[in-house]
Amino acid sequence: MREFEASLERRIDMDILYRSLPGVYIYAFIWPAIFIPTGFYQVSPLICWGVAAAQLFLSVARLVQARFTKVWYHGSESRWFYILATLSLFQAALWGMLFWFALVLPEFETIQNMVTMAIIGMSSGAMISLSPKIKFASLNVLFLILPGFMASIFVNSDIAMTIIIAVYGFYLLRLGLRSHEEYIRAFRIEFQLESQKREAEHLNKIDPLTMIYNRGHFNASFELIWNNCIRARTPVSLLLIDVDHFKQVNDKHGHLFGDECLVYIANTISNSAKRATDLIARYGGEEFAVLLNDTELDEASILAEQIRLEVERGEFVYDGRQLKVTVSVGVACCHPKNGSHPNDLIEAADESLYRAKSSGRNCIVTNNSD
Repeated sequence: MREFEASLERRIDMDILYRSLPGVYIYAFIWPAIFIPTGFYQVSPLICWGVAAAQLFLSVARLVQARFTKVWYHGSESRWFYILATLSLFQAALWGMLFWFALVLPEFETIQNMVTMAIIGMSSGAMISLSPKIKFASLNVLFLILPGFMASIFVNSDIAMTIIIAVYGFYLLRLGLRSHEEYIRAFRIEFQLESQKREAEHLNKIDPLTMIYNRGHFNASFELIWNNCIRARTPVSLLLIDVDHFKQVNDKHGHLFGDECLVYIANTISNSAKRATDLIARYGGEEFAVLLNDTELDEASILAEQIRLEVERGEFVYDGRQLKVTVSVGVACCHPKNGSHPNDLIEAADESLYRAKSSGRNCIVTNNSD
């Protein structure tokens, strides 16, 4: 639930930022587009140029915030949104002030209709673009139309205008609520589908019995690690681990007992190979592989012996039955070069494992394939 809420909050913030960018330009340039062609700047130059300069300053500030969002947002998500909201609401408040002037001041009568039309358009745009945060969207619209609503009631006593503004505001609120609900519902579906996709991709990499990586993921990752080692000129080591006399375990105790034994071995290996870069996989049947990036032969041999000892010293118990388990380990190391292939290391480790099993099992044999 927390992951969903955090993802939703980040998505909403980014969507609001980019959905509101057209409004940044509209807020700044629609006012000059009204007072310059009509010559109204000659009637009230202080209001015209003062409001235009303030709107331009706020728009530039919003564009700067958008430009550096990747840095600032990760610094403090809440502070980032407070800045965005403050700049946006200041611009809405300036337009709300113009709406008041248009309905109250006689000199604004020549541009009253144009200002009213601009308010209608900006209110609709604000509600739709900001609807993912419905409270923020409603507050933005309120800053735009409330001054005109108050002017109609208390100054002009214009009942018709008051009713029109009230009905229009209610309509916008209903429209915004519906858009908000659809947005949340769409994101919830998208989040669930994405979660299911990630889970399916994860399960596709995991061996369902031991819950470590499977052979397919091992092969794909090995290719990437091998190429990285070529570029970085670093060594790579491989441990192939085989459970000794596992067929006898299955024959004597049954396959369920054998399956739990494999789980026990996988957990023991995982508890020993703890580096984030260590890749542990079920290689097939009772065989396991541990791929060690940037690891020389002596380090790999120490880990192999540690795993062998942990298995030997431990006691596997299942369904009231106890069993001593041992493993044989083949270790190989090489420094990958251009033209070499991961199979070279696998063959070297497999040869070491064969020699370990031929030497009586419960031991490790190393091989430097270089």
